[in-house]
This record gives sequence, structure tokens and C-alpha cells, in this order.
Amino acid sequence: MILKAVLCFLTLFTVITTFLPFIRNDYWIFRVLEYLRLQKLIVGVAILLTILATRTILDDWFWWLIVPLGVCVIYLCTQVLPYTFLGTTEMHRVKKIISGAGLKIFTANVLQDNRDYERMLQQIRAEDPDIIFLVETDKKWEEATQVLEKDYPQTLKKPLDNTYGLLFYSRLEVTKSKINFLVEADVPSIELTLLLANGIPVKIFGLHPKPPVPYEAMHSTAKDKELMKIALAIENNTGPCVVIGDLNDVAWSRITKLFRKVSGLLDPRLGRGFYSTFSAKNKLVRFPLDYIFCSAHFLLQSMKKLPYNCSDHFAMFIHLQYEELSLNIQHKQSPNKEEKQQAIEEATQETNN
Repeated sequence: MILKAVLCFLTLFTVITTFLPFIRNDYWIFRVLEYLRLQKLIVGVAILLTILATRTILDDWFWWLIVPLGVCVIYLCTQVLPYTFLGTTEMHRVKKIISGAGLKIFTANVLQDNRDYERMLQQIRAEDPDIIFLVETDKKWEEATQVLEKDYPQTLKKPLDNTYGLLFYSRLEVTKSKINFLVEADVPSIELTLLLANGIPVKIFGLHPKPPVPYEAMHSTAKDKELMKIALAIENNTGPCVVIGDLNDVAWSRITKLFRKVSGLLDPRLGRGFYSTFSAKNKLVRFPLDYIFCSAHFLLQSMKKLPYNCSDHFAMFIHLQYEELSLNIQHKQSPNKEEKQQAIEEATQETNN
């Protein structure tokens, strides 16, 4: 009887937490439950195997448990498997190196209270990126990373002590740059245009919206609004474009999927792995939050999640290569009429955090 009660409770909990995010509500609990789909899949499979192994004990309870849980596991598989080797890659690999067409990007959430500056700087030096984007950076981080300006003279900075400061460094020429406050007065983002070594202009957006958690924002409204504003801006951009930063959303969420459809940007993780960047300090609760999305103008040379650096996020590094012909072999997603309207509604909604 105890076993029946435990399995019934675990099944009910797994099913409810899996399908609750289907309710389109911006309140934090509905959004956060989207993050842990991989963990819920593992738990669901474990419960499923236990139910199968104890079928004779469960008697009539068997079908009441196995059917809803089976549906739950199948659904979670459809959400998670595209980010494993079983999925289809969206970005193609580089076949031939083209001089002057590369773009190496280092992006990291440094954890504002992390004062092991040298460890982060060592990672940057080891990867030798063309551009660096750091979030959660305050004045102390700005001072500590000033040494980068010798090799990265093009900068865009907005250090803040509220965990939403931004620092951008580039050794490539930046022709236009500005700091935006798209939704909230204390949450900046960057927008700039830089030139690759071969002179090709690339639009870069860097952002770090607030996560939908009680100590930050009770609703995901502001985050969703910022993502959709950028997606709609990119939709009308025909040139090469890259979005980087800690988006505080998982790749399989409704909002991130909508963002990618409307913007037309590609996800290099598809078919290659989760590249889960948070939490670097907890192996059990780990999911992808830090991203590098890019337009179909680019092919992938390499990508990796870097080792622990004392932050609660792992840093990401990616090496892209611009190839005009890649537009013929890589196909971006496009939104239908309903999805486009959803994006507009998300971008114009009133924030209620």
C-alpha cells in the first residue's frame, strides 16, 4: 500500500509539473517549471521502470499510473532529444577555413560577487576571442578587466551593482554602438555593428534580462518582452546577426522557440548537446541559460562550454565563420501569422513585475 501511494504521488507530481507550463501565464512558477525538463525526464523514466517492475503488486493501479506517465515521458523526449546527438543539426560545420571571415566569441555570466578575476581572464586569454561579452559586472569587474583594453580597444560598458551590468570588448572595428534599456530602467542591453577582418558588417545584440524567480521578478513579462522586441528588430535585418548573453530561459521554452522563429536565428546546440551553463555549482540542477544564436550567414567551426571559473555559470566560446553561400544550405525558421501576432503581443504587453 505504501508503494502504491508513493508511486501515485510521484506520478501525479511529475505529470502536473510537466504540463503546467502549457498554461500561458507569466507568473514565475509556470515558467520555471519549463527549465527542468531533462531532470523530469530522468525522474519520469525511473518511475516508469519501477511501475513496470512492480506491476503484479500494483494490480488495478497499473494502468492509472503507466498511461499518464508514459504520455509525459514521450512528450519530454520530444522536447529534449533534439538537443542530443539524436537530433538534427541546424547549423552546418565549416568545410574550409576562409581567411578574415571568422568571428570568435567569448560570453560569460561572471557572478557579480565572484572576485576571482584572474581565473576569468585566464580563460579569455586561452580562447583568444575576437569579442568578449560579460554580464553581472560591477565597477570592480570593470576595473579588473581593464587590462583587456590593450588587445581589445573597442569597448561598450555599463557596469552596475544590481547584477545587470554589462561589459563588451572587441579587437574588431566597431562602427556603431549603443546601450539600450528596452524594457526596464535598470536592465541594459547592447546593440552594435562590427566589421569582420574581411570588412563584412555584423550586427551584435547582447542581453541579460531578469529571470522569473521570486527574488528577481515574480513574472516573466519583462524578459519575454525584451526577447520579442529584439526578435522583431532582427526579423527586418537582412545582414549577418548574432545574439549573445544570459537569456535566463531554456532552449525548449515556448518563448525561446518563438524568439528563434521570429528572428530567424539558428541554434548551434541543436543535434550537438545541451551545453548547460547553469548551475555550475550544482550538477543535479543544471540547464542551458547562456546562448549564442546567429543568422544563417554563419557556419560553425567550433563551440564549447568552458571549465568552472568560480562563477555560478559556465562560460561559452564559439567560433563562427561568415560564408555567403551558407544561406543556400541552412534554412531558418519562419513564424506563421499566429506566431507573429503572439510575438507582437509579447513585445507590447504591460510589464507587471
